[in-house]
Amino acid sequence: MKVTILVGSARKEGNTDVQCQYIAGALTEKELDVNLIYPSTLKIRHCNNCNKCMIDGHCYMNDDMRIIYGAFDESDLFILATPVYFSGPSSIIKQVIDRFQCKWTSINNSEKRRCIALLCSGGSKNTNFENVVSIAKAFAFGTHSEWAGEYLISNTDIDDLSKYAKSLYQFSNKLYIRLMNTA
Repeated sequence: MKVTILVGSARKEGNTDVQCQYIAGALTEKELDVNLIYPSTLKIRHCNNCNKCMIDGHCYMNDDMRIIYGAFDESDLFILATPVYFSGPSSIIKQVIDRFQCKWTSINNSEKRRCIALLCSGGSKNTNFENVVSIAKAFAFGTHSEWAGEYLISNTDIDDLSKYAKSLYQFSNKLYIRLMNTA
């Protein structure tokens, strides 16, 4: 089974990247094929709402988004990972999500079901994750996928993420069980 993790932060080895590395390691231990993609290193244009995808479900922009579309199509579990900026997801993840309009129009219920999950971190002690979770769930719905859950960490400006290693591992177990039950 294949897992794709979209690392929605441009900061290598930052909190979001560390979360993704923990989850990737735990899922690899379960013999899943895990692929981390860093959209910040790709050339991805913004959706211009041309609506050409409404014709045949294909995005007509020719850019690196094709890498993400391919990974999505092959994945059984697709994980969005993002820091919280102004109570929302990073612009990196939001730009990718917006480009999935073509999947909304093209996916039918006969295609394989995949699970969508969210990894999210916020710097403040009382981070508001509500908007990010709502957008991630809308992405799952819009791609006709099943929501597998979210793992949220606040206070990352002060906390050392290594203290979350055990609970991240437990979250990976939850995702693995969900994935096996969906297959």
